[in-house]
Amino acid sequence: MSMPSAKSELRQALKQARLEMLDEEHRLASQAIVVRLKSAVVDWSKVKSLHYFEPIASQLEPDINGFITYLEDTYPKLKLCTPRLINGKWEVIGVHGGAAPPDKFDVVLVPMLGFDPKTLQRIGYGGGYYDKFLATQPRAQKIGVCFELGKTKNLPTEPYDVPLDLVITEARMYSNS
Repeated sequence: MSMPSAKSELRQALKQARLEMLDEEHRLASQAIVVRLKSAVVDWSKVKSLHYFEPIASQLEPDINGFITYLEDTYPKLKLCTPRLINGKWEVIGVHGGAAPPDKFDVVLVPMLGFDPKTLQRIGYGGGYYDKFLATQPRAQKIGVCFELGKTKNLPTEPYDVPLDLVITEARMYSNS
């Protein structure tokens, strides 16, 4: 079996497992992830810029909206930015009053289908957006957000894959230190 095929099959299995989550299970797991994000080893008061993802409800991505609201309320000077599909192209936009996003972020929250708890490599949807973006953010703390059901061993990787610094699930926080 070739690597792309193995990765493609894994991607499909992880998508299916997540889509089979019950609504209440998804809600409770998302709430637990928000609690873990708030208490992560990040001093949020020192973070000036955050790139985050807006959860895709149809893909049952972890709902981190409560965390973003918490940051907005607690750290009003924090520059929050997110990618949005504009005219068929992904663009990073500033969330507050259309402020221009910085070129470099302090922290990047990354969605994913799965991850390897030993290497903190991730597997996403296969479009390459985050692989390309993370390569432009060498100094940012890269935090993956995933459900525990996405934990996988021996994740096939490519040379351009960028490992994460932390992965937060509803069950625990994984770090490479």
